[in-house]
Amino acid sequence: MKVDLYSEKGIKAPTKIELPKEVFASEPNETALRQYIHAYRINQRRGTASTKTRGEVRGGGRKPWPQKGTGRARHGSIRSPLWVGGGVTHGPRPRDFKALIPKKIRNLALRSALSEKAVSGRIQVLKDFVPKAPKTARAAQLLGKLKLKEPLIVLPEANELVLRSFRNIRGVRVKTVSELNPYEVVAAGDLLFFKESIAKLKERLGSHRKDARRSSLVSSPVRKDVPPLAGLASSPTRKLTQRVGSKGKQE
Repeated sequence: MKVDLYSEKGIKAPTKIELPKEVFASEPNETALRQYIHAYRINQRRGTASTKTRGEVRGGGRKPWPQKGTGRARHGSIRSPLWVGGGVTHGPRPRDFKALIPKKIRNLALRSALSEKAVSGRIQVLKDFVPKAPKTARAAQLLGKLKLKEPLIVLPEANELVLRSFRNIRGVRVKTVSELNPYEVVAAGDLLFFKESIAKLKERLGSHRKDARRSSLVSSPVRKDVPPLAGLASSPTRKLTQRVGSKGKQE
């Protein structure tokens, strides 16, 4: 698949760039993508919510009134869960919500997300962007010429000048190839790759393609009468990705 190549001034180059098939033209795997998004959201939980049990609440060492003779119900402590200000029964405690997912499934989910964006025509490639100083106005002008909506900009490696140029623009996210994950791809509108990022992404995902296909954990039958990625628009995973896109700004 070939896509347009643009200069740093937003001018379309006469030649196009070929996207590697092993990264941007793989068969979609809804199970892998769903598993990754589920694990990613779980890992965002801090798990710091905490309540006190009746043994941790201050006070309550003396019996509030005698066991018998008052006509009232018997109580042994004012810190009982039955009392206002008492301990909490089965309340939240600090815990680790970390969920692990195999590397093969992570790569398979990323290829599925990138392939869906490629088929939808939401990928553009930038030849170069080398500002001498951070210029948000110049970055905004470039995005305006490319007509990108809520773009995710993928850099080949960390670049402080480029990051400071784009980070103050609303709805724009900047990630390096090593930081790129399926959740960010799904939550973004358009993807803007630097030309060097394509080669680094191929190096990251290309070598694991055969192993990922053999994984029985995420295998799903592929209908012969449906072309690749054609059924993703009406699938449950597509509805899931649409919800992710609507919440991506807040998370």
